[in-house]
Amino acid sequence: MTPPSARILPALAWANVVLHVLGLAVAWFGLRPGSVAVPLAERMAYLADRPAAWSWGWGIWMLCTLLLVSFMAVLWGRLPGKSVTAQLALVLTAAGMAADLLCDVIQIQVLPLATAAGPDLFLAFERLAFTGGVTVANGLYTTGVLLMTASLGRLVGAPARLAGWATVLAGFALAATGFIPSPVLLQGATGATIGFYSLWTVLVAHDLRKLGQ
Repeated sequence: MTPPSARILPALAWANVVLHVLGLAVAWFGLRPGSVAVPLAERMAYLADRPAAWSWGWGIWMLCTLLLVSFMAVLWGRLPGKSVTAQLALVLTAAGMAADLLCDVIQIQVLPLATAAGPDLFLAFERLAFTGGVTVANGLYTTGVLLMTASLGRLVGAPARLAGWATVLAGFALAATGFIPSPVLLQGATGATIGFYSLWTVLVAHDLRKLGQ
């Protein structure tokens, strides 16, 4: 019989997949109209009405953040030897969560209010939340995945390692969008990062379960 501790990691992996896919769907319909992907006047008008889809959308991404850190924490606990590299990966991921949650709160609570103060103040808060989220928080997440993938080494198969490195490449491309104003790059890198990350969690959980780790 499989011990309960061995079932936690696969459960968290699939929870990450489901919630991140839901987050992408909600982002397209509820967050995109208020994002840098649309002209300034249109997104300010959208946010001025404080749409529920905007708040719920960011709320889902806050839950995604908690699941990501939970997966990394359980993964670290399952690795033999508790390597320093894996521990650093967990610390950086937790730091990314702190930055991400703060930026999400700004998105939910501050940006709709800033629409009444005019475009200059709105853009200042938008830039803070956007760069803090996609560059700082996502950069920390990506570095965490990089270090954890390196720590796993041959404990997982080649597909899992490739999915990890693909997550890192896409994640750093996404982090660059905080300084490169390209909606096309933003949308493409977001989809690739979430897709490869979701695949990585499932493959890692599967391989470790086979090894009895």
